[in-house]
Amino acid sequence: MQLLDLHDEARARPIPVAFYPADESAPWLLFSVGFGGGRGGYAYLARAWNDLGFNVAVVEHVGSNLAVLQGLGRRGTRQSELAEKVGEAVRDEAELRARPQDLWFVRRFLCSPDSWVGAAGHSFGSYTALAALGCETVVGSFAGELPWQGALVLSPQPPGAMITAGGFGSVEVPVFTVTGTRDSGMPAGIDFEARRQVYRALPAGLRWGAVLKGADHMSFAAVGLNTAPVTETVAALSCEFWSALREGREPRWPQGLPVEVQFESD
Repeated sequence: MQLLDLHDEARARPIPVAFYPADESAPWLLFSVGFGGGRGGYAYLARAWNDLGFNVAVVEHVGSNLAVLQGLGRRGTRQSELAEKVGEAVRDEAELRARPQDLWFVRRFLCSPDSWVGAAGHSFGSYTALAALGCETVVGSFAGELPWQGALVLSPQPPGAMITAGGFGSVEVPVFTVTGTRDSGMPAGIDFEARRQVYRALPAGLRWGAVLKGADHMSFAAVGLNTAPVTETVAALSCEFWSALREGREPRWPQGLPVEVQFESD
């Protein structure tokens, strides 16, 4: 893994990246971290995808990283109070615009124009990935001139929160949504049933979904106690999704995973 300190001079914005190299001609996966996350996180996914032969870039967003999260609370701040503050912070229009632009900058800087590239993200990062794909957001569109091959979104924000209610209908590539039955609280007031609405809002024939029994919001980021069953399950499911896309076939979901999974598909 290599640490890259990129800088978008046009926006005077640093973009920290953790790069897991495979091969110059290999396909790419760009991962947008959640609110409060850094480029050193989500290594369990980056390593699993890298082992499959993908170049992987984990992208940190300086307007919503750990330093920003730490500024929202202090020792003793209740979890519910922090969740409310995070909910306010993720509605910041400047950061809603900046995040997908970060992902596009990394793509143009690291990937050749004809590269096979997939987008992924967790929570606020799910918004980032879908916005980069061209979904209409509450602050406009960030569609670009280069195609994406697909997207994986963990703990996505429900329709109307960041992506407009009808914005998911513009997706033209396969999307895999993943949530858990305890995936709630970040931001406050959003539970896993609300997150499942993203799968239902995506175009039929281009969507797959999975709900992990007992998985909470932070377990997808490998934060908390005994997250290994969740991370192992997410790694296995996501590897199959990306392999299927790369090989042009339907996913063959693995069985006997550590966490019980309910699949949603057309």
